[in-house]
Amino acid sequence: MLLDIRTLVICVLVFAVVFSLGMYLAQRSQPKLQGLRWWSAAYALTANSFLLFALRGEISDLLSVMVGNALLVIALGLFLEGAMQVRGQPGRMSWLSPALLAVLLPVLSYYVYVRPDFQARIISASIVYAIPLAATAWVLVRDIPPHLRYSHWFTAAAFAQLAAMCLLRAGISVYAPPQALLESTPAQTVAFLSIFVMLILASFGCVWMVTESLSEQLERQARTDPLTGSMNRFALEDIVPVELARALRSGRPLSVLMFDLDRFKQLNDRMGHQYGDMALQTVADLARRLLRAGDHLARYGGEEFLAVLPDTGKPEAAEIAERLRQTLEAQAISIGEGAILTASYGLATFPDDGGDFHRLIGRADSALYRAKKEGRNRVVVA
Repeated sequence: MLLDIRTLVICVLVFAVVFSLGMYLAQRSQPKLQGLRWWSAAYALTANSFLLFALRGEISDLLSVMVGNALLVIALGLFLEGAMQVRGQPGRMSWLSPALLAVLLPVLSYYVYVRPDFQARIISASIVYAIPLAATAWVLVRDIPPHLRYSHWFTAAAFAQLAAMCLLRAGISVYAPPQALLESTPAQTVAFLSIFVMLILASFGCVWMVTESLSEQLERQARTDPLTGSMNRFALEDIVPVELARALRSGRPLSVLMFDLDRFKQLNDRMGHQYGDMALQTVADLARRLLRAGDHLARYGGEEFLAVLPDTGKPEAAEIAERLRQTLEAQAISIGEGAILTASYGLATFPDDGGDFHRLIGRADSALYRAKKEGRNRVVVA
């Protein structure tokens, strides 16, 4: 028994409206959710497109064929842009929809007004639809981080399934074309059922992806100092034990460099807290530039920073610390009354100065205290 195609088209229309509204409201309540705005618009255009398709024979071909297909191509382009937004690559494929419309609309015009041919329209439109659908699937699975693969693969499968269905529909139409859009044939039934299923799967997958993305953003924010952009103490306490375990397995040293801005209270009192914040940001940026790719920098508290230097013994770590000290001093950041901003540095190394997190940090802190006591603006090795 074949399903009524007009009924399927109306079902697609209704579900597209519901999904569009749901994603719009979700975007309004959580503006940081990437991609929802684009997918909400895509579902809205899909609903309008299928409304025009459902009215085939009741309205002009200009609206039902030309405008209906144009809206659907734009909608598929918006699905693609939403996927690009989720992947953090907005705008890279924005040219695709205009390019496809530039090809499809003249072809449809020819086969509507010059030489009416429904078979040719079905084949050409189905091939064009498959392109952004396949591109969306590819964007979602390309170079995906392992912890995001399930949601992205799930959503990509929905788009890939529909792209394959479009190509299959084009192939079947070469040999057994329907006589009208709303004619109930096996190929038509499968095609519109595929669209219906894809809408449901894609909407679920989209929410899954953006929820994971939001969770990742929140976790990153929870582990990042908002002022300096460095790790915070919470993140550091996760990283140091891991690096210590790696150093223990490899037999390589690991150094911890703790440094504290000298006379920071004087800077805040004389220049203001805004100036003090700027000084902290400058020091963090400077340290990030001078540290190596595998090193870790954290704001440990107040004006105190801590750098974890894997595979680094005391001599090399002391050179890094001295380079930091000299570079900061050369910045000549004024703290008032002719004084400039400097920092004191305390250095400890695993395994010589301790075999666990707290002992190693304690030795670095003691070395930092000695640097302060001996006159500031110096490096002291535990």
